[in-house]
Amino acid sequence: MSSSGEILSSTTATISAPVTLDENGFATVADVYKSLAADEKAVFIIRHSEREDNVAIETELTANGIKMAQDLGATLKSDEEFSYITSGFVRTNETANNISKGRGEPSLPKLITNYDITGNWFLKISADSLALYATKLNMKGSSVELMGHWAYEGGYPDALYELEPRAEEFMQKVILKNLSKWKRVSIMVSHDILVMPLAVFGSNKKVALKYHEDYHWINYIAGLAIIADSQNNLRYVPVKGAESGVIDYLAIYMNEHGMQKKK
Repeated sequence: MSSSGEILSSTTATISAPVTLDENGFATVADVYKSLAADEKAVFIIRHSEREDNVAIETELTANGIKMAQDLGATLKSDEEFSYITSGFVRTNETANNISKGRGEPSLPKLITNYDITGNWFLKISADSLALYATKLNMKGSSVELMGHWAYEGGYPDALYELEPRAEEFMQKVILKNLSKWKRVSIMVSHDILVMPLAVFGSNKKVALKYHEDYHWINYIAGLAIIADSQNNLRYVPVKGAESGVIDYLAIYMNEHGMQKKK
């Protein structure tokens, strides 16, 4: 990354127009979309939009979550057809549909369900078991704190796969395997426990998602742009669909309690 905050390259792929990263290491989805070279294909894998508090397959988006997704879609308006891939959960389907609506597409898209993106790709145990595992380690942030430690520092081999080889496997078995079936641009909507590690991987651990240190977690409709050239060389750009790519839980806590960060 240059001193001006521009991301120039992540792999051996040829470069199109550079895009600017913010202080947390994210570019906007729209900027990356506009920067694509004519011979490049892109998959934007993002976390679903803001959801209701209960967590189940049937959990829906909030009214704000619907607006967030539509606002993102509005930044991606063009005559180009997109592919939409989801985990099959209601909240990922609704996110994809509302991005499409925001783009002004005349009808709801045909959603492609991919069960590899339900969120368990990096886990050797279930998500519920991972939370219990973190609790036994006295991590107050539960599995979120655990995944922050793991993504940046490694470890926990009985619960989680090693980040880099597992992420590379994802690129081969999920992205490149299916890329020829999808449009030039695909929106893939998944969940935080898949998207967060991919953003860390794709940024070479430069994105600010160290919950275990600064209480940052991946925001809604943020994630990673996976960009392939004509030879299927890949490059990566962390992306945000909202104002920030991170949820700053410490700032939220301090604001709720009338506190200010020390300068």
